[in-house]
Amino acid sequence: MYFGGINGISYFKPEAILPNPFPPDVRITGLRLAGRPVAVGEVINDRVLLPQTIARLQTIEIKDAENDFALDFTGLNYANPGKNRYAYLLEGYNDRWIQIPPGQRTASFANLPSGDYTLRVKASNGDGIWSKQPATLHLTVLPPRWRTWWAYLLYAAGVLAALALYRRMEMRQQAAQNQLALDRFQVAKEKEVLTLKLNFFTNVSHELRTPLSLILAPMEELMSVAGQLGGLKDKVLLMHRQTRKLLGLVNQLLDFRKVESGHIPLRASRNDIVGFLTEIFLIFKLKAEERQLDYTLVAPAEAVPLYFDSRQLEIVLTNLLANAFKYTKEGGKIQLRVAVVGSPEHEGLLQQQKLQDNFLEIEVRDWGVGMKPTELDRIFDVYYQASHTDTLRMVGTGIGLSLVKQLVERHAGEVSVQSQVGVGTTFIVRLPFGSAHLAETDLVADTVPTMGETTFVPAVYSEVEDAAVFAPSVALPDGGGQLLVVEDNEEMREYLRQLFEPAFCVTVAADGAEGWKKAVAQLPDIIISDIMMPRSNGLELCQKIKQSPKTMHIPVLLLTARTAAMHEQEGLETGADDYCSKPFNPKLLQAKVASLLHNRHKLRDYYQRQALLQPSEITMPDADKVFLESVLRIVESHLENSEFTVPLLVREMGMSQSVFYRRLKSITGQSVVEFIRDVRMKRAAQLLADTQLRITEVAAQVGIDDSKNFRKMFQKTYSMSPSEYAKQHRAGSKTSSLLSESA
Repeated sequence: MYFGGINGISYFKPEAILPNPFPPDVRITGLRLAGRPVAVGEVINDRVLLPQTIARLQTIEIKDAENDFALDFTGLNYANPGKNRYAYLLEGYNDRWIQIPPGQRTASFANLPSGDYTLRVKASNGDGIWSKQPATLHLTVLPPRWRTWWAYLLYAAGVLAALALYRRMEMRQQAAQNQLALDRFQVAKEKEVLTLKLNFFTNVSHELRTPLSLILAPMEELMSVAGQLGGLKDKVLLMHRQTRKLLGLVNQLLDFRKVESGHIPLRASRNDIVGFLTEIFLIFKLKAEERQLDYTLVAPAEAVPLYFDSRQLEIVLTNLLANAFKYTKEGGKIQLRVAVVGSPEHEGLLQQQKLQDNFLEIEVRDWGVGMKPTELDRIFDVYYQASHTDTLRMVGTGIGLSLVKQLVERHAGEVSVQSQVGVGTTFIVRLPFGSAHLAETDLVADTVPTMGETTFVPAVYSEVEDAAVFAPSVALPDGGGQLLVVEDNEEMREYLRQLFEPAFCVTVAADGAEGWKKAVAQLPDIIISDIMMPRSNGLELCQKIKQSPKTMHIPVLLLTARTAAMHEQEGLETGADDYCSKPFNPKLLQAKVASLLHNRHKLRDYYQRQALLQPSEITMPDADKVFLESVLRIVESHLENSEFTVPLLVREMGMSQSVFYRRLKSITGQSVVEFIRDVRMKRAAQLLADTQLRITEVAAQVGIDDSKNFRKMFQKTYSMSPSEYAKQHRAGSKTSSLLSESA
């Protein structure tokens, strides 16, 4: 073929042109990181990546931070290099050759996983002949630090440490749970033991107080005629004092039981604390003179007002003084000191549960044997006794000071002790002024009209008592009637019979079951019953009496050795009219019986005056009068409702049932059921007297559907039938005919 041109004619024979049989020789020529060429010997990331030309290197290490790179390569073909084609294979990453578009001589890689790779590159000449021996370069992509083998080792160590820590915490938690379960079990066992101990105290007190009653009551009768005993007077007084001592020990057990059970009632009032402490001081005066003790009282001359419970504070002071006398030898010294810190007219100032200002400080100091410093922290623990008590003639029970601490803290006060062996002991009691630290339920009305008057009569009896003077026998109502005594102790039954026989026809019963039978058969005027009895106790008997329409009017006086407030409340809530604890003063018991009968007679007279629901002058406090008027108004508004019950009345009054019952009982002497029935009968009497209604109509208007039952209730209230009552009070001639029509 011939071709003309500016230089002449060019020609060739097509059959003489043959394909190029020589494939190009491929070489890797360069490395680029993030698009920037890397020179030989250049320092990158604190190291030389290419110590020599890349064509001579067999392996290149790429760090994680350099994992964005490209490799340049070329094919040595000089016949027609523009037509060279390239393909590469990265072994370890893919398994196929990747052909590069014409004109490109670069293989780019980014974010290769860490590992070892082999890059193979081949080229072809313009005639499609590929090179037989590709260029090879080994690449090692290093993992990041958090994926290295030592990082994984740290991870494994961390996991193992976490598992070990979790296991340890789990074991600790399990141990804590086991300890908590053990503590709960121990607390439950201690509570069970404490309950058994408290029950033991209750039973022992009951067993002790009953014989004490039989000793003390006749003895007090003898003391009322002590002048006639001649030479036996001193002996009777000695017996009386010792019996009172025994009673004091029993009372201390009962007070300790209240503390142990967490029920410490407080009845605080604003009184002169100086006068009170002076009386407590004088109780031990004679004993101090007998033992030739220097016994002094240091107190302010003027009256100091303080809110306190006289009975509880009496226990505190007598225990502290008794300890001082116990541990002071004859001829020693004891001092009771009273000081005012701050102003009695301001509230006590407490900081961090400590009194800082406005408080009364009572100090009982003795110059006796003293105590070791190691014993001072435990002296207020229950049953703890100082180590020197075994050398003394008098040994205590170990509950007195524990009781002192509980009672002082109940007054929001604090008690502390200072002592030195051979020098003496000082107990310091601090009580805050004011009433902000007391709950409303802890406060009662002031028991003294003016400050400075002496009205306290301590309940503790000691050697300082002189001949007791008793009031003459209480005058019982004329024709006292029948008295039922229910008591399981035979000696106590006989004593009560002898005590009341001059004024009553006394019947006795050995338990509640027998007492119930005799109460129903004889309908006595009053019943005296013990609480703790076999078969049927006094509470069950009282409940039966107050629930039966036949006997609910009979006053019941409960007699028991269980003096705790919860037992007294239990007895009163069953309907008892009064409560007397053993051992009792016979004069006090006679006075209670006389008072119950007298109040019952006054109540009967009052309701007889109110028989026609006419207003009359009644002597009762204004608050009680308003309360009674509210109850009457509600009952009268539901008078025709036969379904009107006690819960409905209590709900409309907006009071709790127990409070409402006690309030109504204290004013009227009747239970709620008795009161509602009484109002119905009075309205019925008014209707029978002032209207011409038939008996059945009257019964319906007062909420009684059964006319037969109405006649029985009316007969019981007025001792006559409704028809007889209407004949006596109605005017007109139609009465008899109307009554006959209703029959």
